[in-house]
Amino acid sequence: MASGQPGPGPAPLVLYDISSPLQPRSYAPNPSKSRLALGLKRLPFTTAWVDIPDIPAVRRGLGCPPVRKLDDGSDFYTLPMLQDPASGVVIGDSFDIAAYLEEAFPGSGSCLFPPDSTRTGLDYESPNRDMVFAVPLTSRRGGKHQAYARFNTQVDATFTAHVALVGEHMPFNPASADAVRALFVRRAHLGCWDDLRVRGEARERLTAAFEAALASLALLFAVNGGGPYLEGGRATYADLIVGGWLNMLSATMPDEEWRGFRTWHGGVFGRLHDALQEDFIACS
Repeated sequence: MASGQPGPGPAPLVLYDISSPLQPRSYAPNPSKSRLALGLKRLPFTTAWVDIPDIPAVRRGLGCPPVRKLDDGSDFYTLPMLQDPASGVVIGDSFDIAAYLEEAFPGSGSCLFPPDSTRTGLDYESPNRDMVFAVPLTSRRGGKHQAYARFNTQVDATFTAHVALVGEHMPFNPASADAVRALFVRRAHLGCWDDLRVRGEARERLTAAFEAALASLALLFAVNGGGPYLEGGRATYADLIVGGWLNMLSATMPDEEWRGFRTWHGGVFGRLHDALQEDFIACS
């Protein structure tokens, strides 16, 4: 190396995200949470896109065990994962990724879990909190960020209870779409893919139930000056939790339904989505 020339910088972080025809756009909610967290922390990263059938092998290859189990007791291999080449750390849960970014890069970007937080909304309770899902919600306790971990689980419950509205519109890769659909059918204990389709009056009822279920969450964004974030003008990881799901809906809802969704509850979720997309979403 020539004298006075800077050496190469540290290798960037690597985010493992679910591949789809939409890339470089992320669509799955938990990888979207991590992508937003990297954006809030202003951290450079690259994306390793992984097709759904390849996720178990990729996780095992990185020595990253699953952090959840399906309702039949089998391991649930999913994404995101974050690899930090500088430390050798590999993390396989979106909440754990956020906690790692906050601890490992305290001086970069903004705080995900600010010490002077108003903690607005962290006591939110989902109207769907007692539902049982074939694919379990996260069980991360969060350590010193336990209030955010609880919020994460509650928000996940509300959106997961209504995810059938977008199930048939998931953007699977054509080469593996049949295998992925069969996998989803097995996980949901259904007879065939058509059982995941919600149409007609059943869709209208589920849409109305979704709007009603989001009412108490929407009110929390009006506490501090009307948003767009829970604390008003400052985003925290709690906003990114909701934002991850909004990113999914924006990518998978039929266009007319997404436009309608954006108007629910005075447009609070549309404004949140737009603010997060403008300020923090990254497609590295």
